[in-house]
Parts: sequence; C-alpha cells; structure tokens
Amino acid sequence: MAVSTAELTERDLRSALGALQSLAEQSADCASFVRGALERLTGIVASDLTTLSICDLARGTRRVISRKAEALSTADRAAFDRHFREHPLVRFHGSHPGGPTQRISDCMTARAFQNSALRADYYRRIGINHVMALPLWIDQENVISIVFNRSHADFTDGERAVLDAVRWPLAAMYRNIIACEEAGIGLKRVSRLANDGGWLMMQVSTSGRILDAPAEALRLLRQFFPQDSAEDGTRLPEPLSDWLSHSRSWGLDRPAIDGGERFTTARFGVKLTVHFVPDTERASSGYLLLKSARLEPQATHLKQLPITERERQILALVAAGKTNAEIASVLAISPRTVQKHLEHIFQKLGVETRTAAAVRALGALGDHTQSAA
Repeated sequence: MAVSTAELTERDLRSALGALQSLAEQSADCASFVRGALERLTGIVASDLTTLSICDLARGTRRVISRKAEALSTADRAAFDRHFREHPLVRFHGSHPGGPTQRISDCMTARAFQNSALRADYYRRIGINHVMALPLWIDQENVISIVFNRSHADFTDGERAVLDAVRWPLAAMYRNIIACEEAGIGLKRVSRLANDGGWLMMQVSTSGRILDAPAEALRLLRQFFPQDSAEDGTRLPEPLSDWLSHSRSWGLDRPAIDGGERFTTARFGVKLTVHFVPDTERASSGYLLLKSARLEPQATHLKQLPITERERQILALVAAGKTNAEIASVLAISPRTVQKHLEHIFQKLGVETRTAAAVRALGALGDHTQSAA
C-alpha cells in the first residue's frame, strides 16, 4: 500500500526540506542543480546508481548524467536504448505527465521483470535489480527524471512517498533555472545577431516542426535543402532538425547558443548560417535565425577537381567573377596564358563555357564547406 505525505515521519520531512533548501541556495545554474540534486536526493533515499535521465520519446534514445563515480559506459547506454520502447518507467511516465514517482515494481511483477529482455540485456550487466524514477519534466517529446537504482532491496513505499513529496517543488526549481539561464543567453545572443543585420527568423518546435516562418526563410531552406524540405513548409530539413535536437541541453551543459555553436552549410558558393534562440516562455519551442552569404572561392576548395594547382587558382578567380585581364594581373601572368589554362580546364571538366566551369567550381565549393557546428 502506498504511503501518503501525511504518514511520513517528521525525520523524513525534515530531511526532504533540508535537501530542497540546500539545492535552492547552491544551484547557480542547471549544471550545479543537477549535481546537487543527485547528491542530496541520494542522501534521502539510498541508491547504488543515481542519474538524470533524458528520454527522447520520438527517437527512442536516452541521454544520461551520473554522479562522478557512477558513470555508465557507451555499451551500457546502447543496451538501454535497445529496449527503450519496452521500458516500464519510460512507458508509464510517457503516458502520465503528472507523475507520480514510480518504481518498476509498481508497473510489473518481479518475475516479469526478472524474465524480461530489458533485465537480461541492460540491468543484469550493470548489476541493478530495482529502479525508481522521480519525473522532473514530461511533455510530448521528453521524459526527464532523476532515477534511483539498487542492486538488492527494492525501494519502500515510504521512500517513494518522500521523493514524491519533493517532486513538485524540485521540478519547479529545475524549470525556473532553465528558463532563467536561457532567457539571459537568448537575449544576449539575439542582441549580437540583430546588430549584424540581414537575419531571417522562424519559430520552430524543438522536435523540428515549423510553427511560423516568412516566405523568404522557407525559400532559403528550399535553396539549401532541395531534397529535404517539406513541400508544405511544415518541418525543418533533416540536417537542421538533427542539429536542433542537440542544441538544447536540459541542464547537462550549456545550450549550444551560449558558446556560439551554429549550423552552417554551403551550396554553389553560398553559405547558410543558422542560430537557435530558446523561447523563454515555452520550453518546447524557440527561434531559428538564418542568414546567407556568398563565399569567396579559394583554390584549396577545388582539390577534388581533376585539374592542376595553377588551374585551380585560375578557376577560383573565374568563379569569383574575374576577367582574364584581372586574373592575369593577380597571378602575374599574361592574359593569353590565362586563356590557355582555361581551355585545358574546359577540356578536363567536360564543359564548353566559362559559366559552366564556374558552376562546377561553385558546386565543389559547396561540397567542401558543408558542416554542422
């Protein structure tokens, strides 16, 4: 039978209140909150392995942070992800946004758990037999919980009740810290970007759905992602959506925008730069700021083309719009020599005109520079 908050001992309640007060005083940011929560909550309820678990319901994967001496290996994490969809706590909290704190033994019998593939493949390898999760944040896309793991005795009704007693204030503290952090970061970054000018803005969900966007921004996406852009403009191209999924840290580290990380790609000599700015009022959405700029072709960008180094120098200048006379002046050769090199370039690239050669160069330039930072 579950234990109500009213039935908790004075000692339990004092311990819980003390942990909350200490966290409130010492949590300067998300990282310090997570570290403090893992340590202080384990002081209330003993646990062999305590983690912050961030479950991506759409992708079926989990990110996790542990206390220093309790890190999980890459193989351990991969084993968990193999059974993500069948995990009883992921399934329960994914369909119960209001909680409560839950044990695996609340979801299934001990025999069923011991005979499950999840137990055989994941929990047996890390020596765990009992699990309890305290949810901090649940929405349609994520389940974020502090997870307690034990190798021996299961968590008692009293331990479950004391954690559930601190769940709401703990979750509110977590949300407020994230909102304050992202508000400060977002305002600073937007201010810097606005000073540059020429940026387009679109509102998106963190799952990659386009909520609001001007026609110019949608045209820019189609220009750089002709194969990936949804015809109705409802979703971001896959490369951008994948980048966006990693731009929010949920308290594990700073959001990508803080360090200036951005998404960049190039196509036919034009570079696209994208920044993400969180929405401080709605955690599941934010804003993309997009800007395109023409790249200056360089000979080093054309190494994959079957031409000589000198021919690459000349072709890069052709792609930059230089005339034969201007190229001759830059390279200290005669215009006639420039023309001879161009004839060889046309032959090697299988083109007949200066424009076609420039297009080949710009295509190579885009392939060379594509990246996501």
